[in-house]
Amino acid sequence: MPLVSLEISGFRNIKALKIECAAGLNVLIGANAAGKTSFLEAIYFLSRGRSFRTPRMRDMIHHSARSLQIVARVQGGVRSRPVVAGMAYNGIRSKVRLNGEPARSLAELTAQLPVLLLNPDSHRLLDDGPQHRRRFLDWGVFHAEARFLQVWRRYQAALRQRNAALRTDPSQRALQAWEGELVAAAEQLDTLRHAFCQALAVELVPVLHTVLGVHTVALDYQRGWPAERSLAAVLQDDAVTDRRHGHTRRGPHRADFSVRLDGEPAAICLSRGQQKLLIIALMLAQARLYQAQHDHPCIMLIDDLPAELDSDNRQRVLSYLGEQPLQLFITTISETALALDWNVWPQVRRFQMTHGDIQEVVQ
Repeated sequence: MPLVSLEISGFRNIKALKIECAAGLNVLIGANAAGKTSFLEAIYFLSRGRSFRTPRMRDMIHHSARSLQIVARVQGGVRSRPVVAGMAYNGIRSKVRLNGEPARSLAELTAQLPVLLLNPDSHRLLDDGPQHRRRFLDWGVFHAEARFLQVWRRYQAALRQRNAALRTDPSQRALQAWEGELVAAAEQLDTLRHAFCQALAVELVPVLHTVLGVHTVALDYQRGWPAERSLAAVLQDDAVTDRRHGHTRRGPHRADFSVRLDGEPAAICLSRGQQKLLIIALMLAQARLYQAQHDHPCIMLIDDLPAELDSDNRQRVLSYLGEQPLQLFITTISETALALDWNVWPQVRRFQMTHGDIQEVVQ
């Protein structure tokens, strides 16, 4: 659901700011180190409870502040009132609030504020290990299936217990006690992920046709253990080796997916520039699927698109974005560098950022 307004204080080089947001396009203009990426990072942190720039949360607190705070007013449904979502962090612990009351978990806030990010590190989705692709996949499953979080937590708990038994209990009894729970949760998790991957592939086809000219695409989902065998049999066969390694080597925590275009692996048939377009297409397919499932848009953050694409591909992507029901926050050094066709966007706000301060540009 789109952001109506946003307040940030004590975050990176942003001492304090407050803006009203456009439901469509929001452009953040400014030189390097002006605070544009920090602005996007604050929205991401509010949605996900972590940064996309650092694992050290303390690094996000302004040098002159003792804590950071982010408060967003999020548009509700047709008949519902806006939701006020807030996150504060004092260097020790975080506090999450919804409509002035403590949230039961970060997941409540994440459900209210669905955020996708495209930035210069997005190449890691294809280049790095399967952890990044699982995280990408699970974001979509979380928003698509109310059962997902409970199933995922159940599996993680059983996995921790089995791993502990592998390291500390020489008998088979402790392993067997947890493997039934592990297998039951794993099968449910696998079913949810597989169904979502199929739905995502359907949405990916028209996006890739537009931005890359590809007509045939397949998402190959790998569940984390051999497709022809049950996980129970795999765990039984792996018990000795797993004990030697001290952890469970196969299961949904090893799940992954890959992309084939016209029957060929994407990593082989695409150039570096085309792989960037593929990553953008995957993100846009996520956004399309979210819109179809919830009947309202998610929020997309795009940091420094001109640096990622040549001018022709950039215009193709921006034209496509202008046709989608997204709320978009995009950074640029200058309006000319972005070269937007403003007529495509019915709702636009421009903001100039300088040293963490922000001013709306009125034209």
